[in-house]
Amino acid sequence: MRYKIYMLSVLFFLSKFILAQTTDVVTGYVHNEDGIPLGDATVQVGNYGTTALSNGYFSLKNIPTGKHILVVSAVGYTAFQDTIVKLAQENLALQIRLSKDDKVLQEVTVLGKSETQQAKEQTVRAVVVDTRAVSTQATTLTDLMNRSTGVRIRQNGGLGGRPEISINGFQGKAIKYFKDGIPLDYMGDGYNIASLPLEALERIEVYKGVLPVSLGADALGGAVNLVSAKRRGSHMHTFYEIGSFNTHRLGVTAAHETKDQKWSYGTELFFNHSDNDYNAFVGVRNPNTANLEYMDMRMFHNAFQHSYGEAYVNIQNRNWADELRLSVAAFALEREQQHPALMTDPYGAILGKQQTVAPSLRYKKKLLDGRLSIDQFASYNNLQTRRIDTLMGSYDWYGEFTPKTTPGESRLPSLSKIHERQTVLRTNIGYQINSSTSLGFNYIFTDVRRDGEDPYGQRLQDTDIDVLSLESTYQKQIYGLSLDKYWLDEKLHNQLMGKFYHYSASGIQNTWFSTGVTEADKRRLSGNYWGIAEALRYRLTPSAFIRGSLEYTYRLPEREELFGNNIFVVPNFELNPEKSFNASLGYQQVIGGRLTVEANGFYRRTKGLILLVPIQAPNAQYQNQENVKGFGFDLDLNYHFATHYTLSGNATWQNLRLFGITDETDRWKNNARLRNTPYFFANAGIQSNHSAILSQNDNLKVFVHYNFLREFYLETIRKDLEPGGFLGLSGQANINSNLRIPNQHLLNAGFTYKLPSGDVNIGAEIRNMLNKNLYDYYRVQRPGRSFHLKLSYTLAKGG
Repeated sequence: MRYKIYMLSVLFFLSKFILAQTTDVVTGYVHNEDGIPLGDATVQVGNYGTTALSNGYFSLKNIPTGKHILVVSAVGYTAFQDTIVKLAQENLALQIRLSKDDKVLQEVTVLGKSETQQAKEQTVRAVVVDTRAVSTQATTLTDLMNRSTGVRIRQNGGLGGRPEISINGFQGKAIKYFKDGIPLDYMGDGYNIASLPLEALERIEVYKGVLPVSLGADALGGAVNLVSAKRRGSHMHTFYEIGSFNTHRLGVTAAHETKDQKWSYGTELFFNHSDNDYNAFVGVRNPNTANLEYMDMRMFHNAFQHSYGEAYVNIQNRNWADELRLSVAAFALEREQQHPALMTDPYGAILGKQQTVAPSLRYKKKLLDGRLSIDQFASYNNLQTRRIDTLMGSYDWYGEFTPKTTPGESRLPSLSKIHERQTVLRTNIGYQINSSTSLGFNYIFTDVRRDGEDPYGQRLQDTDIDVLSLESTYQKQIYGLSLDKYWLDEKLHNQLMGKFYHYSASGIQNTWFSTGVTEADKRRLSGNYWGIAEALRYRLTPSAFIRGSLEYTYRLPEREELFGNNIFVVPNFELNPEKSFNASLGYQQVIGGRLTVEANGFYRRTKGLILLVPIQAPNAQYQNQENVKGFGFDLDLNYHFATHYTLSGNATWQNLRLFGITDETDRWKNNARLRNTPYFFANAGIQSNHSAILSQNDNLKVFVHYNFLREFYLETIRKDLEPGGFLGLSGQANINSNLRIPNQHLLNAGFTYKLPSGDVNIGAEIRNMLNKNLYDYYRVQRPGRSFHLKLSYTLAKGG
């Protein structure tokens, strides 16, 4: 059955900005001992007071930094009183339980931790990147994530280059992206970590291996959940960043909430541009000898431009809805293509473009005294992608043009326009059986219909029918069910999860120039699969816990892997899902309130790994390739010292190797490292935080971050050619240097200064201070030293 939702696109133009501080907020829920919400409970923090809603939720804004007396009371329950500490730039999320009058006060508990800290300590492990705390820095999301343990972001070039995240060695389509728990596939390249500003997000949650059921996906290696910045109250925030290579980034976020908290509306507008005209070493052919000579050349056709906007209106805190949110998001991007996958041939006119308008509707409601929660999301959009390669000539690395009689700089001329009509439905239901037991259910439905046109494209054999005009389809459904249970006075938390996957697809198998396309090339396929996972966390002390997980799961082929991308990736409807067994074990402890230590290990065994492999130049195709197994570990340290300083460091080592290859010509690959995958990287950083530098109310933060990446290899190499030493960390591999991506050292430094008024921040950063040669996948060179300056302004008023 084909599902479609047609939604009216409504764009709200804000006519006023009555503004309020959003960073000084205390929120939470009040329950009784059985977990039932206590509506109308009174919550007092110092001189600020409010009344809890029917679901037990309360919110207090503009709470100053410092110590406050917290008093919570409700009819029939013993009043609770304690002292809480409100830190600067931190929202507190409290969970408060009140006892009946006949209970003693000592049995009342309060847990006060920020949402970011709660995310870090959940049973299913997540590396949490707190973007809110560094939103005034002149840095990027990819740089922030690369400082995290076990996470590696590789980006093809400068600003706007397509990012690929590696988590414990698994990468590409095995890692799924979400926005507030909703799969992000439908937004294409318009909403991703390569172009989003820090201001767009509250935090980033990077899950390794096992995913919570609330993230409905067939991810194999993990997932990235982009948590939107909270828009409580009313505010307006603007920023502008200027940097090297003609880089400009600016944006506005604004919101207004009525005093009765029944309505809110807002908008986000972001713009990015960079010429990305840095220098890189490329092979330039000597006209006299015809030999390649490596020279430092400027990237002259490498620019990126991106615009993103979203407007929303919320109806909230009603009897029939806790939140009903209508949102319309739109983006447009243009990306110049300087070279193919490898930095071999120069291009001077090839362009890629993408755009969409995506309306969505989200509904949230708690029922049965808060025991039952419903979260429903729906969206429909038409994602349009274009590729333009019609130049009657070619460029060399000097930017000089040579005309020719045939179109296209690459071997595949194109003037294509692809339409992907996408429907996404997501249902999440939670039921609190009692104070220690809950059930969760999640359902994701994705339907994609793709067609297009290309006057330079393939034709169906013996006809004038454009092969791209023939519709390809992709449909995926994922069901998830979880049982959460607390034991031993809540010291032990168990999550048992099961998932069911169904997908179907249809399309044309052969669509590259050297192969004729006939009716016999039409394909249809479908499949059903099961997955199961178990996650445990045991709290040894209030400041220490261990957690572990086991998982057996599948990863379905994605539509780009099946359809190709109409550029150099050709379709493959013979792909099988990947399947994997994953295990992890970790320990975390806070020592003396200053030192946080976390150590984790993992084991993976994956069969039928889907990799992009070359076929007939310049084409490539996703194919089921090697089986991979291995293990790894990481260590993360964070230490606060001398009042004003924080020292951080982490290191990740992983040993992922091929196995089970029986073909006689490829058996030598058994026990070889997984190609194009880093196996060791480390970070170190120090930050200082000083107040009252030039005035009573100003603040200065200075930071330095260092990143090391051990050499890795573009292709599979024999194990006896690998470097020696402890864990393979010394020496070099005995291979051609063009196959080696060498050791890399990245040093960034900067500062942020908050003016005494509190509403203006200045940030500056120097990236790649040492001006080292840096590389990402396929040995594409990244920018050298660059300078960035950022000005942020927040206008706020209580309301």
